[in-house]
Amino acid sequence: MKPSEILKYYLNDEVINRLLNVTDRECAARYYDKFGKRPMFFQYPSDIENLIRGGATSFHVSEERWINPLLLGKELAKGELTDMRKGWDLVIDIDCKILDISKIFAKMLLDKLAREGLSSLSVKFSGGSGFHIMVPYESFPSSINGESTKKLFPDAPMVISLFLKNELESELGGELRNYGLDKISKMLRIDKNQFYQEGKLDPYSIIDIDTVLISERHMFRMQYSLNEKKWLASVPLEKNKVIDFDIEQATPGKIDTRLDFFNMPQKKNEASSLFIRAYDAFKEAPKQEVKTEKSFTPINLPLDMNKLPPCIQTISNGLSDGRKRSVFILINFLRNIGRTKEEVMGFLLEWNKKNNPPLKENLIIPQVEYAFSGKSYPPPNCDSKGYYKFFNVCFPDQTCKLIKNPLSYYVRLNSKHHKKSK
Repeated sequence: MKPSEILKYYLNDEVINRLLNVTDRECAARYYDKFGKRPMFFQYPSDIENLIRGGATSFHVSEERWINPLLLGKELAKGELTDMRKGWDLVIDIDCKILDISKIFAKMLLDKLAREGLSSLSVKFSGGSGFHIMVPYESFPSSINGESTKKLFPDAPMVISLFLKNELESELGGELRNYGLDKISKMLRIDKNQFYQEGKLDPYSIIDIDTVLISERHMFRMQYSLNEKKWLASVPLEKNKVIDFDIEQATPGKIDTRLDFFNMPQKKNEASSLFIRAYDAFKEAPKQEVKTEKSFTPINLPLDMNKLPPCIQTISNGLSDGRKRSVFILINFLRNIGRTKEEVMGFLLEWNKKNNPPLKENLIIPQVEYAFSGKSYPPPNCDSKGYYKFFNVCFPDQTCKLIKNPLSYYVRLNSKHHKKSK
């Protein structure tokens, strides 16, 4: 899309007015593949116009609501961020490269939320090939188990998302079979066998809720903002018409700006039952979503690129698929061999330059900050669903047969105290 065409699209009073509807949220402008300064807050039409004329290509907004967004900064600790947070919305980011399947799952989630008694929610096309569904903060109880709900971020939205996934797993699997697994395999260019775990279809190896969005100060594309890859607009939709969505509706010059993603009737506590059931299910869950070797103790080993396990070596060379999950893997791998926050941050930012295309830096930096603000956890085990095998970085060698986690591989090859196998 030419700069003149981008300018013409955004310099539309109706589009600008929709972009301004961001009360109490942190905002940011993106310039093709890089973000502008943060924090930022849009208040007047001139704020948007100046950014557009300065070359901005898209606009993004936080799922968290803040007392004063302009006081946010990288140097703030987790506790300070919590004190500044007024609340948060549940934003479900449906992630799939096949638009038809995204529509099926979006409708399924909307129907599920309706059965849970929710009417105060909105949905929009992401601008790529997915959808964003939002449940406003007012729908949730003010506290749970004696703790203020506004402090339960990002844990609460993560718990609710996992609960919804578990509830819909069987139904989604049926819909994917009806669509055609062979057809999906060809469209995604993935071997159909990778859709199965232990002989059972795993629908979330095909489409998933992108939980990367559920992190502190992470942002999502604003309504009516453009996607730099496809140059489509992120347009709000009527809840009952998602399945009928056509890509033409998101084409600049053809969009309808009458709907507002953030403007919905607020019904207090209507999601209380969903919230409580999700937490109860989380407490009773027999296993974690991502399997790790719980007995592993972080140690201090030098970073030797020649002795990395095959999966970490492949990831380190840069990826086109699985980049977001690899951020999680790399952070936990590097942290557990004794790398500092600064070292991990530097490694990931350099690694990101090898990716095709690179991830947004504001997706990486908050994850590193968040990881180092709490306990240390190992990366997922080798057989964890949705990880190494799913995005084709698992190429086991002889040592891999002896371990269950990439960390164990590295310790086996690097620790001076480890006994060599006979």
